[in-house]
Amino acid sequence: MKYRFFLFDLDNTLWDFEGNALDCITELIQKHGLLKYIADPAAFYQMYRASNKQLWEMYEAGQITQQKLRNVRFVITLEQAGVPGAGQLGPVLGEQYLELMPTKTKLMPHAAQVLEHLRNKGCQMALLTNGFKQVQYDKVRNCGLDRFFGNRVFVSEEVGFHKPNPKIFAAAITSINGKKKETIMVGDNFQTDIEGAQVFGIDQFYYNPEGLPCDGGPTYMGSDLRDLLDLA
Repeated sequence: MKYRFFLFDLDNTLWDFEGNALDCITELIQKHGLLKYIADPAAFYQMYRASNKQLWEMYEAGQITQQKLRNVRFVITLEQAGVPGAGQLGPVLGEQYLELMPTKTKLMPHAAQVLEHLRNKGCQMALLTNGFKQVQYDKVRNCGLDRFFGNRVFVSEEVGFHKPNPKIFAAAITSINGKKKETIMVGDNFQTDIEGAQVFGIDQFYYNPEGLPCDGGPTYMGSDLRDLLDLA
């Protein structure tokens, strides 16, 4: 099957969220002189990652506000690490993290090469991502992905719906005049990207570089974005 329309997730599909986040948090730990409490920034990041994932699930389910998420995610991890004054320092780190994170520009392996190829083949592409509007737009611009997507970037905070809600998929496919049978969704999150696309009624490429098990039967699954070169 060949496709003319491609919908992409951003974080951990095109933009290296994990690598950029670790760099960002390491920089903040050093800036605030926290190495005496946090000897291993990578281990601290893994603790942060686990609690942040739970908070995001609560936010997407409407159980907490965006501001609550931003305020408490570092407080929780600082407390776990035994850093004094976590309640005061956490919100400060949270705001500085959001300012610093979009300046990081690492992409996933072969992302730019694949997007260039699809554009040269005449494929139409849109980006749809769950996240904070300004942060996601700044990421896209600073790492150069805007040259592939232009104004066809759909952020859940702005659209009003989070993936896997079909309405965000509908907004994206409409922007590129896509036909469902010729459109494929590319993403690394099985629940939001792949199951969302299945409900919406388009094919899916589950980008799964970690080889995570899945039972939902995506149309395609691979660990290398270059697998997409055969689908256009």
